[in-house]
Amino acid sequence: MLRTTDLDQQAQEHALEVIEQSARAQTRLIEDLLDVSRIVTGKIHIDPRPVELVPIIESAMDAVRSASEAKKIRLYSSLDAKTGPVSGDPDRLQQVVWNLLSNAIKFTPEGGRVEVRIERTETNIEIVVTDTGVGISQDFLPYVFDRFRQADSSSTRAHGSLGLGLAIVRHLVELHGGTVLVESPGDGQEPLLGAAAFNDDARRRASQIGSVAPRRQKRSALSAPAHA
Repeated sequence: MLRTTDLDQQAQEHALEVIEQSARAQTRLIEDLLDVSRIVTGKIHIDPRPVELVPIIESAMDAVRSASEAKKIRLYSSLDAKTGPVSGDPDRLQQVVWNLLSNAIKFTPEGGRVEVRIERTETNIEIVVTDTGVGISQDFLPYVFDRFRQADSSSTRAHGSLGLGLAIVRHLVELHGGTVLVESPGDGQEPLLGAAAFNDDARRRASQIGSVAPRRQKRSALSAPAHA
């Protein structure tokens, strides 16, 4: 259309935006497939170092902001800079948070809310992502983080997903010594939560290496010992 028709400037900008969004989505799908291939063959690795969680989460939020604005979804954060450094691979940790946020936005209706926060317990540091999305049936909850699994085929068609993002999240979190969980009151009921957690030993080690923990709310949660 751009080559063969005389579009006005606004139509041209819209067409270019659609092309750009489609290219980004295709790139993401290809990268997910490559990551799953690396996971299956045991060739995916992390490069742990002392990292601060707040900049990682803020970068992930910036990456999904246009998607949230397009659906008029309010994106909130509650980040405590005093959490301290954690031991982890900054690129892979950002990928974990990005995938959790992207999934939350994808399954949250227009005008909803998505929040990411850092929580600290006696033994864990957690990253929590919550949303006011469609909820997950209790029967499907145990399979949320399996590869190529979605609650039904209609959601796959509606949201253009291969069902790989959360499987990659689980593997990356486990590589960091953590675990990932999901909680939801049920299909059609909000909120949903997702989270990841690492125990506080990792924070103490962060003075030498580092530590981390993610978590989210449609309800998904991550919980794990933090000796990355």
